[in-house]
Amino acid sequence: MKPQKPVIFEPHPVTPERKAELHAAGYKIIDARFAPREAKVPVLPTRDDIAGMKRGEVVEWLKAHGVDDPKGPVADLRDDLSRAMFADL
Repeated sequence: MKPQKPVIFEPHPVTPERKAELHAAGYKIIDARFAPREAKVPVLPTRDDIAGMKRGEVVEWLKAHGVDDPKGPVADLRDDLSRAMFADL
């Protein structure tokens, strides 16, 4: 049996760039309007979202992606997070 991809509920229409990022991260995209009411809909940040994040938020996301003790200038941390979340196509 083929393993299931994790599902992400994303508002449609999805831009080609966002679609490519999510597919590269291994997600199956479903329109957010079909999300069950009780479901917590994960909202993954886009590259633009990451560019505007404050240090604390970037550190949280990096820790969620397995970085134990993120340190350095916030711009470097944002770059690290972008590399951790998105494959360059």
